[in-house]
Amino acid sequence: MLRGMLKADCLLAAAALLALSGGAGEGQVYSPKVLRVGQVDASNVRTLVEGIYAQAGAAADREKAEAIWRFFLTDGRFVEPGFWYHIAGWAYEEPKGEVLDAVKLLNSYGFGLCYHIAPLLEAVFEAGGFPDARVWFLTGHTVTEVFYERRYHHYDSDLMGYNCLDRQKPPGCVIASVRDLEEDPSIITGKLLSPTKADAELVDDPWYPADLRAKAMDGLVELFTTKTDNHLFPFQRYALGHTMDFVLRPGERMVRYFEPEHDRLYYLPYAYDGGRWREFPKEVPRWNIRTEDGPKSQKDHRLWATGRLEYRPSVAGAGESAVVEVASPYVIIGAEFVVSGALPEPGTTWTIDTSIDGGRTWVPGARLAGPFSGAWRAEPKTLAASEHGKLSAVSGTYRYLVRLSAGGGATVGGTVRDLRMTTRFQLNPRTLPPVEPGLNEYVYRPAPPRLRHEVPVDLARLERFAARAENVGYAEEESQGMLVPKSPGAAEAVFEVSLPGGGEMSGFYAGGRFLEISGGLAPDKLTAEVRQTAVDPNPAGRRPLASLEWSLEPDGEYRTLWRYRREPQWLDGKPVDRLLRWPEVDREVKELPEGVRKVYVRYRFDGMAVDDIRLAAVSADRRSSSKLLVTHVWEEDGRTRRYTARLDPNGGEQRYRIRVRPGATVRNRAVIFECR
Repeated sequence: MLRGMLKADCLLAAAALLALSGGAGEGQVYSPKVLRVGQVDASNVRTLVEGIYAQAGAAADREKAEAIWRFFLTDGRFVEPGFWYHIAGWAYEEPKGEVLDAVKLLNSYGFGLCYHIAPLLEAVFEAGGFPDARVWFLTGHTVTEVFYERRYHHYDSDLMGYNCLDRQKPPGCVIASVRDLEEDPSIITGKLLSPTKADAELVDDPWYPADLRAKAMDGLVELFTTKTDNHLFPFQRYALGHTMDFVLRPGERMVRYFEPEHDRLYYLPYAYDGGRWREFPKEVPRWNIRTEDGPKSQKDHRLWATGRLEYRPSVAGAGESAVVEVASPYVIIGAEFVVSGALPEPGTTWTIDTSIDGGRTWVPGARLAGPFSGAWRAEPKTLAASEHGKLSAVSGTYRYLVRLSAGGGATVGGTVRDLRMTTRFQLNPRTLPPVEPGLNEYVYRPAPPRLRHEVPVDLARLERFAARAENVGYAEEESQGMLVPKSPGAAEAVFEVSLPGGGEMSGFYAGGRFLEISGGLAPDKLTAEVRQTAVDPNPAGRRPLASLEWSLEPDGEYRTLWRYRREPQWLDGKPVDRLLRWPEVDREVKELPEGVRKVYVRYRFDGMAVDDIRLAAVSADRRSSSKLLVTHVWEEDGRTRRYTARLDPNGGEQRYRIRVRPGATVRNRAVIFECR
């Protein structure tokens, strides 16, 4: 039995963290949101799909499905401003690999390949009220189907097409499913007038434009019709563990730009092979794909964007160390810390360390020895440096702790006059509220005052994170790992979910990915496809079982959140036997009894594996009292202009307007949130 317990320094870090943050609910602003009236809200999949339907005027199921398909088409001319574009290698985060979390893909990225957009489409279809959507892996391409009118329909936003059955004509035709295309290639080839031209009466524009130009429609047909290697994900393929919840503390600013601050600033993913880090994006000279260009669209002018969190915590009165938390709703690129003050004596020191696992382990950063007076700039430790960038100890994460320590008899409070922290992140600029010529109306919606704290879990070091683990082993192949039963029988891992400092909870989230491995196939983090594995979590051939449960006591009565049901429900009455049974599970308990400060979540599995665990604690509601300043920065006919709205987070929904000369040339620069 493994007993994971926080070390004393971690508990001290949590106390220092709360002291520096001012305590939950004291003058903070929770998840402020400002959008241009009529703009799609991408902060979660439900509000996103509501906005898509409203923009398209979609009412019938067919209209809704097509509206979602068009919204995500990689060619931005179909639904401006072109929310999603196609690029390889840039939506990857260690240790999980290719990003499958829908909210991350919407807000931090806005780009990816078929194996990103297919799960994202599934998530949006299901959030949009369809009874089911599902993902197929075709060995070379990943696609989505949605169920309505008693059958499945295949829409492809990545290659940009769908197919009417037989020689029916859009828009009133019946749209083919993947299985229709598997059985009858003429559904596609029958629409061709030549290898590079389709019959305009039989297809809806766009219809596989890149494949047509390349005379590659036969290759597309082959993807579907070589069906023995086509596999269906019958359960949820996407993850929903991430949210755009965040907190601005008094004096903290979030600056979100509409473009990168400079063209070499981006989140550069690195992959870890168990021995070294390497840049994940690949250069392809044939297609003029260059890593130094960053994650820009290869087809048009669309770019990524960057932003920064700026914070100056008070360290007055701090002893030998002070710990501050940084939590970003967007993927972090890197950080910088400026320490101002004086180390008057030889032998006195300042050191900067960072932690991404809640203080269980610390990565040493920079160190400065006295005597010194002035401003010292420090960064998290660089783990890898390469031709196109570097990987720091906080890159590719969404939350970290920074610890400033004084040594040689000095104290932080006695030597540090000022601490300035800057955290840079990456975002999808098409989620931001733009300024346009004419009258612009914006709506601010305050969020409920709540604090969501993600609880990190490192599967490879389970003993440091689990409150209890029984019959659980860790199997790793080339830096891809999973939890498996050590011996035939049930394995279980129990985790304590709580807030730093033991604050009262209002709810919690639990999720993860469970794996029934068959045919020697396991998920490949490098491709979001499949790989061969020698790991067999079920050598005795037991009936695969798994569940997710919770309790108020570690040995108390557990309540079921989810239980694995091996056989899917076939809504169309047509079972599929080529299955990848790897369900992604997301569950949230929104109400807890008054006074609850911790809960316990139990993962149980028998004859199965688990390769992702996602946990978060949510605080009890408290009143937010700070003012929020929202500043729009843009260029109008070459001149920089600003408008600042002063908003009351306690005052409910508020609106304001910005007038720009009709016909003016506008370039959006930034939207700034500041807690006062």
